[in-house]
Amino acid sequence: MSLLLAALASASVLRHAVIVGANVGGSGLEPLRYAETDAQRFADLLVELGGFDPVYVTVLYAPSESELRAALHAHEETAGNFDDDLFLFYYSGHADARGLRIGADIYDFEALRSDIRGMQSEVKLGVLDACRSGTITRLKGAQLSQPFMVDDRLAAEGEAWITAASADETAQESDTLRGSFFTHYLISGLRGAADRDDGAVTLHEAYDYAYARVVDHTGGTNAGAQHPNYDYRINGTGALALTRVDKGRANVTLPADLAGQVTVIRLPDRTPVAEVAKEGGAPVTLALAPGHYKVRVMAGKELREAEVMLADGARVPVSQLAPISAESAKGKGAVYFDVAEFQRFAKEHQSTWDKVVNPRDLRHSPLVAGGISGLIPGGGQMFNGQWGKGALYLASTFLLFGGSVGIPDDAFFTGSITGPDPLALGAAALYGASIADATWNANRLEERRPRGGGTLSTYAGWDPTVGGTSPYIAGLSGEWLVHPNVGIGVDRLGWTRSDESEARWNFASRVSFGVNWEKFRPALAVSAGGRILDEGAPGGEITTAEGAGDAQASREAQNRLVGVVGAGLELRWYVTPRYFIEAGFRTELEDASPRFIGGGGIGLHLGE
Repeated sequence: MSLLLAALASASVLRHAVIVGANVGGSGLEPLRYAETDAQRFADLLVELGGFDPVYVTVLYAPSESELRAALHAHEETAGNFDDDLFLFYYSGHADARGLRIGADIYDFEALRSDIRGMQSEVKLGVLDACRSGTITRLKGAQLSQPFMVDDRLAAEGEAWITAASADETAQESDTLRGSFFTHYLISGLRGAADRDDGAVTLHEAYDYAYARVVDHTGGTNAGAQHPNYDYRINGTGALALTRVDKGRANVTLPADLAGQVTVIRLPDRTPVAEVAKEGGAPVTLALAPGHYKVRVMAGKELREAEVMLADGARVPVSQLAPISAESAKGKGAVYFDVAEFQRFAKEHQSTWDKVVNPRDLRHSPLVAGGISGLIPGGGQMFNGQWGKGALYLASTFLLFGGSVGIPDDAFFTGSITGPDPLALGAAALYGASIADATWNANRLEERRPRGGGTLSTYAGWDPTVGGTSPYIAGLSGEWLVHPNVGIGVDRLGWTRSDESEARWNFASRVSFGVNWEKFRPALAVSAGGRILDEGAPGGEITTAEGAGDAQASREAQNRLVGVVGAGLELRWYVTPRYFIEAGFRTELEDASPRFIGGGGIGLHLGE
């Protein structure tokens, strides 16, 4: 699924691409986890090593068929404005024997090839990482023409397709690799693992490397071996260079005498970014983005590793590999914060800052997009080109807020930090969702939502028998996921005042048992704790000692601690991998009296 085409020689040759990732393939198909992430990785690689100008790289996440056709048409017009150009189409997602499955739409393979062939581009490349994607190569058969060399001008005309699987095979994802097998090994090859000592990775080298690694590593899976496929119909001389390792912002070199299975792991998220079956006798150089990495080498039963910090422009040879045990290699979440590594941490922090702010391309800056939604709900989505979604956020947020303001309530600001009524809570949740969604979609920083770690959230719940202008109970909750499906923590810790004469303090612990889907987590929650009920002070002026004593006795009677146990259902909707909106309904026994509470809140997921 990831093909990087970089005919990297002359700036006079336009290199442009449409990159598509779609996790959802319509009814009857289980959502993918990594298709959209792989699309982003591929787009980043095109810009980093392939000579693609980011202005001419269009990345689409779960588009409709009409949106995809519009993007291809725009690139067709772009191709007509240049004498020489090379166009790349990349798709990661579901497919069947008919075509690409994008949500409820199907983009027929014949139509896709026809639309791409209609471009005036001298060279057109297609990379499909999807089940049964080999159908598109079988349409014409597979034929390998003489490769060509990209020099000052494109010395070839033609078309090439590479697919992740044959016409009757399933393309597979890996939780260990945090991506598809095909994309992972194709990217590894393009970063230098497939290079044959000249600093350039050609189309043929990249395909050969990915084919061998995918067949080898899928042979033991439940779905069986997966066989990438190709259809080359390109005429010319020489070899088409897809990437050049020396064009990378930073690189690491594995020494000639090193042999074994080499895995490069990005820290701190521990995502595998490259893999090399290294043989002794010649060095291998890998192009990587600046950052903090762990290089791990398995030779026989011996496992060794080294850490490297790559600044912009760094060229680092890997040396001083330290032996480690297989058990210690399984550990996660190590943090390196001693004084001697301050410079390393500073550089890593700078890399993260660049990713969040994206100062070189403010048009795709998460900070700018999120900031606009902070000023106007939905504005960040419009900035990202998601006009329909932005309009929906804007209208919904202001409708809920306007409805909340219109509720007659003398004590409008009483209640909780999530709002005095369900409408205000909904407005706050959508406002936060707009900011989180705009930030994430400007430059997706997360691969998938965490399954472990912990959560912090607010909650406000209403008792319909009491009224809706103020929550009956509200507070902060914290949960540690001891298992992806089991969480323990504190529940709705806080204070709520309905009016001047009634308030409640709440404290409780909770256990939840949930099911993790891609964007939703339904769960059964059980809680137990206590509640301090303050039902108001006596009225009137106290003028005698006897009256003061009666008042004190009355106040003590009104401030009482009661036990509370409850059970119910809750549902979290992950707007982004970190931000979620929560709704919940539970039945409680408060001082042995039944009470039904319904409400919701907003939260943040921390950890991995």
